[in-house]
Amino acid sequence: MRNIIRINRRKKAFRVIVCNIHPSTPIVEVGITIEEIGFSVRQVRNVLQKTTKNNLLICFVDLEPAAINSDIFNVTSLLHTKVKIEEPHKHRDIIQCLNCQDYGHSKRYCSYSPRCVRCGEDHPSTHYSKTSDSPTKCALCIGDHPTNYKGCQTYKKL
Repeated sequence: MRNIIRINRRKKAFRVIVCNIHPSTPIVEVGITIEEIGFSVRQVRNVLQKTTKNNLLICFVDLEPAAINSDIFNVTSLLHTKVKIEEPHKHRDIIQCLNCQDYGHSKRYCSYSPRCVRCGEDHPSTHYSKTSDSPTKCALCIGDHPTNYKGCQTYKKL
């Protein structure tokens, strides 16, 4: 039997993306401005460019769960700047647990025994002791590849 813990949807933050916020704008001011409009802000985060780590023109805003949260999509300006507020894009990949290497849940909610991503044996991946030139073995299909390989037959069947 699977022992997977689910998050209560009512406690999950309502996340939106605010586009066209200048990178030099303090995120504290963004949060205060959104609260002045009438929304309860849980967190505001700048989105960083992957390689340079510079702030981009967008930020994530997490709102406390409320019935009026969908009204934030009607907001067109913040801090005297024309903005576009949209829903976050859905991830296309299926989540893979970093503990048991199975799909559909994360390490945080996994109660299975750990399996190594490189050799497929029953130990955490952090305790992998073989050399880097040792052959890899999938924990899911016993193939000659690491368990997180997107060409795995188990992944392709999902």
